[in-house]
Amino acid sequence: MAKRDKLTQQQKRQIAKTQKQKVSEQKALAKLGHLGEQREGVMVSRYGEQADVLDQQSSQTYRCFLRQHLGAPVPGDRITFRLAPNNQGVIESIGSRDSLLQRPSPHQGVKPVVANINRVFILVAPLPDFSAILLDRYLIAIENAGIDITIVANKWDLSAEIKAQSIEQQLDLYRKLGYPIIKISTKDNLGKATFMQAAAGHSSILVGQSGVGKSSLINWLFPSESLATKMISENSRLGQHTTTASQLFCLSGQSIKDGFIIDSPGIREFGLWHMDINQIASGFCEFRAFLGSCKYRDCKHINEPGCEIVKAVKEGLISEQRWHNYQKILANNLAKL
Repeated sequence: MAKRDKLTQQQKRQIAKTQKQKVSEQKALAKLGHLGEQREGVMVSRYGEQADVLDQQSSQTYRCFLRQHLGAPVPGDRITFRLAPNNQGVIESIGSRDSLLQRPSPHQGVKPVVANINRVFILVAPLPDFSAILLDRYLIAIENAGIDITIVANKWDLSAEIKAQSIEQQLDLYRKLGYPIIKISTKDNLGKATFMQAAAGHSSILVGQSGVGKSSLINWLFPSESLATKMISENSRLGQHTTTASQLFCLSGQSIKDGFIIDSPGIREFGLWHMDINQIASGFCEFRAFLGSCKYRDCKHINEPGCEIVKAVKEGLISEQRWHNYQKILANNLAKL
């Protein structure tokens, strides 16, 4: 008889974790008792093995347990659930997804962030310092997900910082590429109506690095929510994390029919190492007209002879800044292979 392969320590830990989760799920379900009729809802936020769910019929939010077989449900997922007499529930299934935004995680592979959205608001600001390369990282991920994009320039009252970093000129580059740009200031009450008009009727999410003001924006749009906010670190000029779990806010009371906004945790880096060269290049919308026309099929669009992207840069059809950002992002990805 052949010897059975020994389990690695990691496999043993995973088996133990799975068994522990099964026992925990069984105990939780036993405590709930009888479950009522099946309901439809939208996942609002997740907390480990539990999640908040917005009931589509009653517009009430309920805390529900997640069944193990569900995989990785995320905010925006359309789900079915049942409630116990104590108004706690169990999520039973996840519906098909119209869209999925995801990013790589060091310990979890490619991690889903949000589902079923049709617009992403990317927040940028002069504090923490404006980063065109981080903005481009977001754009690549969202373009590959096929979701509409609006850039929101927050803290537009900080005129000295805006001028020092030439942010107006940098944003003009993205405006010329066709990206809508909304300038807002929660301090000066600037741009609120414009933002709400852009969000109306859409299933959307706010993304941006820590400190750009997502929680302040939510407080401004939805005063009754009163989310915590944190100041920028004066030494590092980096934001501090405020939101720790994604949250969903309805634009009209508690009904999702008129649209909603999901506030996501801040991210200082947005990795793209799960994407190949073609995905990164196609994430630059102005590159697409030239892709597939280079002399070599495996062209990296850096300095190869016969590269149509390089030619377009030299002719001023593609900005040098965006091309340099592409090179930096690609080099960072190749270094991780």
